[in-house]
Amino acid sequence: MSEFSLGLIEGFYGRQWRWDQRNVLPAQLARWGYKSYIYAPKGDASLRSRWRDDFTEAHFSRLRQLSDTASQAGIAWGLGLSPAGLQAKFGPDDRRDLSRKIAQIAALQPASLWILFDDLPAGVPQLAARQLEVIDAVRQQLPDLPVAMCPSYYSEDPILEELFGACPAEYFSTLNAGLASDVDLLWTGPKVISSSYSAADMRRAAAILGRKPLLWDNYPVNDGRKSSRFLNVLPFSGRPAGLAQWCRGHFVNPMNQFHLSLLPLMGLAKVYTESSLSRDVLFAQALATLPRELAELLKEHAQIFQCDGLDGMAEADKQRLAREAANIDHPAAAELAAWLREEYRFDPDCLTE
Repeated sequence: MSEFSLGLIEGFYGRQWRWDQRNVLPAQLARWGYKSYIYAPKGDASLRSRWRDDFTEAHFSRLRQLSDTASQAGIAWGLGLSPAGLQAKFGPDDRRDLSRKIAQIAALQPASLWILFDDLPAGVPQLAARQLEVIDAVRQQLPDLPVAMCPSYYSEDPILEELFGACPAEYFSTLNAGLASDVDLLWTGPKVISSSYSAADMRRAAAILGRKPLLWDNYPVNDGRKSSRFLNVLPFSGRPAGLAQWCRGHFVNPMNQFHLSLLPLMGLAKVYTESSLSRDVLFAQALATLPRELAELLKEHAQIFQCDGLDGMAEADKQRLAREAANIDHPAAAELAAWLREEYRFDPDCLTE
């Protein structure tokens, strides 16, 4: 990435978006001031748990159509590949498998490629060395394609070491020494899901990473055991315009609910271009794109959905609001009704993909 880029990273677990939804997204992103869209859903096993398998003809066709649609909209489209297993071992067979997959990805004509080691078993002593070998192999095969990497430890949040083992002592110094300066490193901030970002947060990240972070912002995503209980439709806050100077780019991870995700997404660029706008104004502008009945329902209850969540609401209220939403002829209303009816309840099996 040669300059700061505002983008979307489709990188969540759980229920996935439909292809017709993905194909209308690039034009919307372009209208809202985004520059990039990275396709990396955790539910696409061809890029994660079964990355060694060739793309099926049908899946390749869908991906190529999305690539073309993004290009036509002026959006730089890329993919995120999670080569599970290579963070620990990278032998000759692994190299051949990776080379074959990278060649297939290249045929999709992406504008960039992200190599994602997030949420994979880590803590092995040679972790950084193996990951550097993978990045080097990718760059040798595609020397002109911009590459970013998500390290195994992508936040200061101690939960990562609790889940994936202690970070090797020389992990980041080894990465810093081995990665070319034009390879971006992804970072979610002080927490895996950070409520805000400051200049001090980004300076700390730059000191850890040896370069400005490429920000992976986990708002409004709600794909986890705890976060799926909440619906994040309010505009972004705690994201100052200074991020354009402190970061290499700002990529946001949306919710499982495609249409409801659009409400916060449509206002993000204004954080940088119209920073004087209040959150209330941004929310009013987003609600103005909806039918009146749905806008009124969300205006009254969005704070409850986002802060109290399903577990903080009375069962009778959830059922009543679900009925109200179901009677509104709009896809965002259908998503709201489904969420209230527990149809987006977290399934731990999604983590195996």
